Amino acid sequence: MFRSDCISDGNVERVNQPHVTTDDVTQDLSLRLAAIEDRPLEERAAAYVQEHDGLQGHLENGDVPRMVHS
Repeated sequence: MFRSDCISDGNVERVNQPHVTTDDVTQDLSLRLAAIEDRPLEERAAAYVQEHDGLQGHLENGDVPRMVHS
């Protein structure tokens, strides 16, 4: 499961759990995006770019956890 408190500068650290469900990932992303929306308007664009870059890097590195569909 990804935890929003494990995210720093767009890097995602995996918590030591063997399976990640799509619900876990969706919920975590939703929480991170909601936190961005709570920021002042001037900070949002940079925060979205940072989120995008972190997700893109994670996917391109092939370090995607195995998903268990729930």
